[in-house]
Amino acid sequence: MAEKSYSMRMKRSASLRVYSITVLIIFLLSFAPERIMRTSPYKIAFTGACAPSIEHPCGTDFLGRDVLARTMAGGRLSIFFGVISRIASMGIGLAIGCIAGLSGQFLRRAIDFFIEVFLSIPALLLALALAMVMGESGSTIFFAIIIGTWAPVARFFSTRVAQLEGAEFILAAKSLGASKFRIALVHIIPSLMPSLIPLMSTGIATSIMLESTLSFLGLGGVGALYDLPSWGVMIQEGSRVIFDAPWMVIPPSLFLSATILCFNRIGDIFADMN
Repeated sequence: MAEKSYSMRMKRSASLRVYSITVLIIFLLSFAPERIMRTSPYKIAFTGACAPSIEHPCGTDFLGRDVLARTMAGGRLSIFFGVISRIASMGIGLAIGCIAGLSGQFLRRAIDFFIEVFLSIPALLLALALAMVMGESGSTIFFAIIIGTWAPVARFFSTRVAQLEGAEFILAAKSLGASKFRIALVHIIPSLMPSLIPLMSTGIATSIMLESTLSFLGLGGVGALYDLPSWGVMIQEGSRVIFDAPWMVIPPSLFLSATILCFNRIGDIFADMN
């Protein structure tokens, strides 16, 4: 039994290293497309969409830009949106969840109802509503991801905090006169840290997928089409000519799928370890 448990830990550790290194490589590639491909992802050659060749292993898009170089650079924007928006949504969800968990019955029910309202609205619908108010831009996508993903985090932490409220170390802190803010900051949040890593990792995958979906729908604005490549924008461009130039869709789709898979698997591995 012990040998089986040790073998499982070793497999999880090896898988964690593989997925983490893959994400790290994709992230580092996003900062070095010019050095690796010897061409700028923003360079317009006006040669049209050319099939893969020695000079352009994954071909060029409709403006003559190297597809592989743009795919590498696209990871910079997609991963940035995924990580930063997830950190923001985690912070909001954790704060609201702690407030709900430590509040009285009436306020807790009111906050839970507020959370349920946001849980019932798909993130895409919220993004479309924001686009009508804020206009199509990168900030629209950023805020749409935050608003669309904070509620599940708040629901999770609200439940966990309510469960921990009767724990001995919480009761001891209350008996010593500790405030609710101190209890949450010093006792509850540190005890929930093992749950933060899986939520963060899987949430980054969800945020990257949402960013790509919203970019595919055109909510990134016209500027993103020419200046800031992202995987969602590239897939949108390639989908228009998928039967004539399929090489425009395949690289960003593979990079996007690999990144989402890796973040999801990292979260699953940490969840199994807890």
